Amino acid sequence: MKKITVTLFLFFLFVGISWAEEKIFVDIFLAPERRADVPMIKERFANFSIKKVQPQFFRKGNPPMNIAVGSNISADVARLVIDTAITYNRGVTHLMPQFRFHPHQIAIGTSAFDELVPVAISPEALEQLKNPALSTVEFHQLYRRLTKEKPKLEPNH
Repeated sequence: MKKITVTLFLFFLFVGISWAEEKIFVDIFLAPERRADVPMIKERFANFSIKKVQPQFFRKGNPPMNIAVGSNISADVARLVIDTAITYNRGVTHLMPQFRFHPHQIAIGTSAFDELVPVAISPEALEQLKNPALSTVEFHQLYRRLTKEKPKLEPNH
């Protein structure tokens, strides 16, 4: 009986993780000369079981150097987002507040908001977000503090 319980637990844990990752979607805006990079970008996210990656291209010029990380994105995936933005979008100079995005949404280089929405981030603060020692909860607490958002209440409050 104990073996069946453990097996079922592991199965549902795996299915739960897989299901959560399948809900994640990525909107990435790129400069026109980055078209050839799309397969590599999609592969990076596929390594985290994220298959919904929608690249869009500016007609001319470069997209803003911003990212948005939804509140249900793991810290590991969030660090991938930062790295992807640095590699394919020239860096990260602004964060987009989480409350403006779906909890499972990631955006890189979005221009869907006016210039008052993005919050500037210093290189030092970006390094703090990239810290692999941060748990998912710690990552999002820091992200919300940097974007000056109200702290998210825990479910029991």
